[in-house]
Amino acid sequence: MKSIAPRELQALIEAGGIDVVDVREPDEWATGHIPGARLVPLGQLRGDPRAVLPADNVAFVCAKGGRSATAAKVAEESGKTNVYTVEGGMVAWAAAGLETIIPETRPFVGTAPPRADGADETPVSDATEPALDAVIGANLRELRTAQGYTLDDLARESGVSRTLLGQIENGRAPPSVGVVWKIAQALGLPFASMLSSEPRVGTTVTKRADAKRLLDADGRFSSRALFPFGDPHSAEFYELFLAPHSREDAEAHRPGTRENLIVTAGRLELHIGRDVRQLEAGDAVIFAADVPHAYVNPGKDECWMYLVMNYAKK
Repeated sequence: MKSIAPRELQALIEAGGIDVVDVREPDEWATGHIPGARLVPLGQLRGDPRAVLPADNVAFVCAKGGRSATAAKVAEESGKTNVYTVEGGMVAWAAAGLETIIPETRPFVGTAPPRADGADETPVSDATEPALDAVIGANLRELRTAQGYTLDDLARESGVSRTLLGQIENGRAPPSVGVVWKIAQALGLPFASMLSSEPRVGTTVTKRADAKRLLDADGRFSSRALFPFGDPHSAEFYELFLAPHSREDAEAHRPGTRENLIVTAGRLELHIGRDVRQLEAGDAVIFAADVPHAYVNPGKDECWMYLVMNYAKK
C-alpha cells in the first residue's frame, strides 16, 4: 500500500489505467466526488472485494483517509498488489483546488453500516416506513426461506457471494441495483418483490424529497420506484438515472417481460442483444427485455429516463 497526495493521484488519473474507488457512503458521494471515480461503500467492499475490484492498479479515497486505508488493506488481503490510498481524502482533494463532480441529485439510501474510521453518523431515514436497505434485507430473508433456499443455495443460483447475501439480509451492506436484479432473477420473482413493504390502497403521493433510490455499485446508475409497493398489478414504473459516459448492464428478465422506456434528458444508447438503438430526449422505445440488454450514456450530460416494466401474465 502506498499513501499518495491528491495531486499525485491526479497525475495517475491523467496517465490512465488507475481505478479510483470512493469508499464513502452514497450521501457523502453526492456532496462531491473525484471525476472518473466509482462508488463502492466500504461495507460492500469488505463483503466481496474480488467482485468489486477487477483491476490491480487501484486508488482508494474517503472523507479524510481513515476508511481508504482500511479499504487498501482489504484489497491487499484479496490479492491486489498495486494499491494506493489518498492522504487526507476528499477534504485534501478539495483543499488542493482539484476538480470535483457534484451530482444533480442526492440519492437516498437507508441505514448505512458503521464507518470503519469510527466517525459518528446519523442515518438518513423516512418517518413513515423502514429504510430501503432494511426492507430489501427483510424481504430477501423471507423470500429465500419461503423457497427453501439456504444462503449457499442462493449464492450458487444468483452468482452473488454468500457473504454479501448475509450482509444484505442483516442490513450491513446496501445492495446495488445489479445485485437486487440477480437475486430476484434467481428467486424467479419480479424486481419489485424485493422492494415491497406493506401494501397501500387508495391515492398514494410520493414526494420527490422522500425519494428512495437504489444505486449501482459505483453510484453512476440509480433507479427510483414510482409505484406503490405491494400492488398486485403486473406493471412497475421507475425513474432511471445514468451518469455521463456510463454503462449499466441488465441480465435477461423473465420470459415475456417488456420494457417501455422514454428518455427525458440527455442521450441513451440502448443495447438489446446485438441490436443497438440511439435515443435522444423525447424518444421512446418498447422492447422485449427477456434478453440481455444494456443502457449506455455516451455523452457528457446526465441521462434521465422513465421506465415501465410489464411482466407476462401467468
